[in-house]
Amino acid sequence: MKIAALRSKARRNTLEVEHILVAAKARLPGLRDELNRLSAEFNWSHSPYLPDGTHVIPLAKWAEIAGAYAEEGIEALGVLAAEPDSAAYVIGLLEELRSHAAVDALIAFFPAVMQAPEQAPDTAWRLTTAYNLLLSIKGGVVATNEQATAVRTFLMRLLPLATMEHHTLLIFCALRGVGDASSLDLLVNQNDLTPPNDTIRMSAIRAIRQRLRNTR
Repeated sequence: MKIAALRSKARRNTLEVEHILVAAKARLPGLRDELNRLSAEFNWSHSPYLPDGTHVIPLAKWAEIAGAYAEEGIEALGVLAAEPDSAAYVIGLLEELRSHAAVDALIAFFPAVMQAPEQAPDTAWRLTTAYNLLLSIKGGVVATNEQATAVRTFLMRLLPLATMEHHTLLIFCALRGVGDASSLDLLVNQNDLTPPNDTIRMSAIRAIRQRLRNTR
């Protein structure tokens, strides 16, 4: 995604968050300045809601996060991650990077949430989604032992907060990439979810067993 293509899409009102993230991932020179210009020119919103309550895509916020990464790298996202209204966007960009460095950043940037997910449940569930996509999906990142331990410990802390089935589903799925023998014991003693998700628990057990066999 070249800068000229971004501007062209913005003028045609066809620019999407995905396009901005692709450009950020490539760390295109001059991207931050161009995104700032586009944001001002097309009056992009920093908030997902306009003053009248209308829901919009907050392209200005995505532009801010993407521009910071393109200009200064992952380190720049650490400061932004500490801002409550930026956390989800930082997680979204790191998710797009699909790298060990991105996983390390998620663990490092959100230590309070990793230690006490009940203090920021929205961010905790967003992190869980990111860990699942990064570490448990085919073709994703293979967690290091240190990463697996950190993420697994976080998921175990989060499990008691799973008051809705889709939360439990998300934890089961995320465990596929980081689970160990203790995770297998936990899953064996859990109930199956309701259809159509009734096979997820056993699928997670099989995935963990296979991964553990492969690492011997």
